[in-house]
Amino acid sequence: MPEAVTLILAYLLGSVPVAWLLFRYRTGRDLRLAGDGNVGAANAVREGAKRIDGVLIILADIGKGLLAVAIARWWSLEIGWWAAAGALVMVGHMFPVFLRFNGGRAAATALGAAGAFIPWQFGVTFVVGGLTYLVTGIAELGILLVAAPLPFLAIAFDAPPEAIGFCFAAPIAAGLKAGLDRYMRTRAAQTDAG
Repeated sequence: MPEAVTLILAYLLGSVPVAWLLFRYRTGRDLRLAGDGNVGAANAVREGAKRIDGVLIILADIGKGLLAVAIARWWSLEIGWWAAAGALVMVGHMFPVFLRFNGGRAAATALGAAGAFIPWQFGVTFVVGGLTYLVTGIAELGILLVAAPLPFLAIAFDAPPEAIGFCFAAPIAAGLKAGLDRYMRTRAAQTDAG
């Protein structure tokens, strides 16, 4: 029973569209129809939300990932269930029930979920990535500097194989969603032009 509750909660947590809600509050517009259509911090800030909003969105999305895996840990479930919770919180972010399954890329959510496997290593990379974002204003660069070292830190500090696998797979899944979004936008533009 705790396994099912954990997975349902993970998906529902992921489905909370923080960027969409904050952007709608700030601008009155639908973030899916603005800029590149991504329901994430970078698009929200580029399209008119405040920079502090970008920070809040990233923190909330990371928090969703951390919380989903923390729930599995709190129930003392086996580590495979942690990975399942991490995967479902990402699926919820990418395909949220509250936005008719049209969500974001889940990069920050993936980081939070990975961070729950290797907390202090994540803390170090988070500080580096966070400072980079604050200095440059480039969310993607900050996220890259958090994500890229995680699998290698997991290996270096003898994390369980499930943690290593998740730290490798989560950013790849977010990248695949970004590619899918780009393909769908290109296809829609070609259809409109034709």
